[in-house]
Amino acid sequence: MQNSQQGLRRLSLTVDYEIFGNGTGDVRRHVTEPTERMCRIAEKYGVPVTVFFELEEYLHFVKHSRELTTALGYDPAEEMRRQAADLANRGHDIQLHLHPQWYEAEREGGEWRLHHHRLTVDALFDNQAETTAYLRERKEALEAISGRPVTVYRAGGFAAQPGVKLLGAMAATGIMVGSSVVKGMHRERPHPLDFRRAPAARRMWRVSNDVAREDPEGRVWEMPVYSEMGRRYQQLTWHRLKAKFSRHVPKARQQEMMDQLGVRKTPGGILSFLAQPVPIKLDYHNLTPGALLRMIRRAPAAPLGDPDVLVLIGHTKEHSDDREFETFLRRATADSGLQFISMTDLAAQLNAGKEPGNGRDPVAGGTFGAVTSQIPVPVGR
Repeated sequence: MQNSQQGLRRLSLTVDYEIFGNGTGDVRRHVTEPTERMCRIAEKYGVPVTVFFELEEYLHFVKHSRELTTALGYDPAEEMRRQAADLANRGHDIQLHLHPQWYEAEREGGEWRLHHHRLTVDALFDNQAETTAYLRERKEALEAISGRPVTVYRAGGFAAQPGVKLLGAMAATGIMVGSSVVKGMHRERPHPLDFRRAPAARRMWRVSNDVAREDPEGRVWEMPVYSEMGRRYQQLTWHRLKAKFSRHVPKARQQEMMDQLGVRKTPGGILSFLAQPVPIKLDYHNLTPGALLRMIRRAPAAPLGDPDVLVLIGHTKEHSDDREFETFLRRATADSGLQFISMTDLAAQLNAGKEPGNGRDPVAGGTFGAVTSQIPVPVGR
């Protein structure tokens, strides 16, 4: 691709590190094993992976470690802890991810009982002080695991609205960047959110009370997951169907996804559903390598004064095809106009830029300085 006036187009490869949202899934099968395969492939091409580590479920695995070890034959919390520390030492990026329904979850009859009426951090506590203390404890717990600073947060299920207390807690604890918005996303279930009026699909903005509303005085940056608007029928690709409905995915989770979509089982209802406008995320587990690269290359240039960064997303539980993943990385890293950057690098350079109220440009000229988290490419590749 041709370089824009701002220089290289940066790509941030992120993955949500978690089991399924209803508490089903196996940590080895759906989290640690696919993560290891992904990161080893990424290392072949010098690409840092930003791992959004689901800390709330991890804490419950710690709490129930004896029972889980007996039932599974291994300790899921220990495997997650050991892997996160190892990945950080190998040059990958470990950042915070929370599904609040796991807070105070219970285990009964070998199954998790989550609190699905509390899907946002703001829903957990009545006041700002408790919310800030909660987020600080989670941040420090993850830093103790990885040995690295936590400066970036992604809301589980993108459920970051309302976000008054969440954003206040992020600012107070030094989590300077969020990546929870997908421009155009709108839903009523399982938790209402509306990102249709978010400032943009690809540029960053400052926030203070709502992740989807820009505030030049805000102390936190929102860096959205890149997306394009399309129709639901465009999502009916083999890659997406395989990621969502393969034998790899528990039957209970498949049924839950269908129920949440609310499709009326009539010809008219199905056609209406397929015609609905939806954002197509830059999701490397749901798109082919070719589709990903076309989407990256046709993304509009960054606004004058903004760094040219696109955030990609994936999920460990949806990773099943190493070959396709490697094909994408091989082709992307061969493009001299593209460079991968970790979310930590992004946060560090935003933090070193202008103060709130002085404009959007975090780095003079809209370009980043040196990328510090590049992983060395093996000799002979």
